Formats: sequence, C-alpha cells, structure tokens
Amino acid sequence: MAIDLSIIIPTYNEERRLLKTLKAYTSFFDRRLSCEYIVTDQSRDNTRQIVRYFMKRHINVHLLCLTGRGKGGAVLEAFKISTGKFIGFTDADNSTSPQEFYKLYKNIDGYGAVIGSRGLSRSNVVHYHQPHLRRLGSFILGVVFVRILFGLKIKDTQCGAKIFRREPLLRVIKNMRIRNSIFDIELLWRFSRVGSIKEMPIIWVDDKFSNFRWYEVFGEFIWLIRVRLGI
Repeated sequence: MAIDLSIIIPTYNEERRLLKTLKAYTSFFDRRLSCEYIVTDQSRDNTRQIVRYFMKRHINVHLLCLTGRGKGGAVLEAFKISTGKFIGFTDADNSTSPQEFYKLYKNIDGYGAVIGSRGLSRSNVVHYHQPHLRRLGSFILGVVFVRILFGLKIKDTQCGAKIFRREPLLRVIKNMRIRNSIFDIELLWRFSRVGSIKEMPIIWVDDKFSNFRWYEVFGEFIWLIRVRLGI
C-alpha cells in the first residue's frame, strides 16, 4: 500500500511524554490516511522501550536508533528512509496536536511545503512563557539570521510542525550541513530555491519540560554563518 504521509518524531529523553503523542497521532491519522511513523531516538532514558512496546500493536510505527546526530541529523536520516508521498515532522511533546498537523496536510495543494507558524496574527500560543535569554536568542535567530543573512520571509522557522513534498525534499537534503537544533533554517532556505513554502497559523501548546537549552543555540549560530557564506 502506498504511504500518503510519513510523520517523523525526533526524541531525546521523552519517556514521560512520547506515549501520549504516539497514541494521539496514530488514533487520529490512521483513520484518515495511510501513514507511517518514524521515531528517531538518541535518548538515555526508557524512550526506546516505550516505542518498542507501542510497535507491537502498530506495525506502521518504526524506531530509528541513533547516537550523536543532533536533532537535525536525526530528522535528516529519517527523511532518507521514509516512503511517504509527503514527509513531515512534529515534536514529541504533542505541542502541535494531530488536528493542527492535519490542517497543514490539507493545505499543501499548490505548494512544495507547508509549515506551522507561531508568529502569525491568527496563531494561538497557549501557556507560552520564555525566559529572557531565550527571547533574546529567538530575536537574534529571527531577525539577524533568518531575515538578513538568509533572506527568508518566514516569521517562525523553528515551529516543530512541517510537511514537505517528497521529491523536492530529497533533492534538498543532499546538500544539508547543519545537524543541530536549528537545522530548520538551512532546510527552509535550501527548499525555498526548489519549491514554494506556505506558512500557516497554528495552535501551539507550550510544555514547561522543554529540552531546549538557550546556551546551546548561541554556539550553533556559527554554523549558520558558515553555511550561508559557503565556508
């Protein structure tokens, strides 16, 4: 059977939240589309055991175990083995509900990719509280790098809800260099050269147990400069 949509869920120490997300996505999408789910894992907790348990009753759920690849590297590896006509990824904490992710899929006609955005006027960000340093990092990322350095007219490159058409995506990832948590910027920049991108408002629910570490991002900015300058 042809796969309509591949949904990639990157994980790192998600034993508390992943099972809820897997149940929500499989129960919603399996009634509507032919889907496969690829969980990439680089955890030190029991995340893999949870996925393997879930796989016993869900043959369309797959586990890709990796080490030292970073979030971007893990997603890129999952892109390579996915088989869907459309390929997307979402966060393990269910910050984007399956209903919201489905809206992206339903609006992809005429576009190469559809991405969720927390930066549009009709978006709804629930229980969202950022520390001041994270806000500063987001400002630098959005204004200096996304708009000025890469010339992307995208308000939110980092929202973990994106769906791409298979053919142009596979062409783009051959040239990807960034493997860390801000790989989305390079991915969208390269994809914008081969396909159109639609940014859509989204309902996004913040999770206070986020694995985000602001101090890691500042070091990763160097990679963005290197990629943009081709060095």
